[in-house]
Amino acid sequence: MTGPEHFKTAQRLLDEAPEQGDQDRERTYVAYAQVHATLAQAAATAQAGGPIFNEDGEFVIGGMTEPQETAWKTVLDPEESKAE
Repeated sequence: MTGPEHFKTAQRLLDEAPEQGDQDRERTYVAYAQVHATLAQAAATAQAGGPIFNEDGEFVIGGMTEPQETAWKTVLDPEESKAE
């Protein structure tokens, strides 16, 4: 699962939590959402930091590759991504 997918899953779980009918299930959904949000943050931090290799195998100092940046922009602001 990619960072953006973890982010979207966390959002979905938080949206669904109040619909669970009892507090224990709601807390479980919130806990799962927190795990996915943490994994999304870790992925974004790793992609934005230090040296990486891009899709062509070229060494890049810091920053996200274009596909990584596009994926994050899509989940963080889906309406703007549609306009592009």
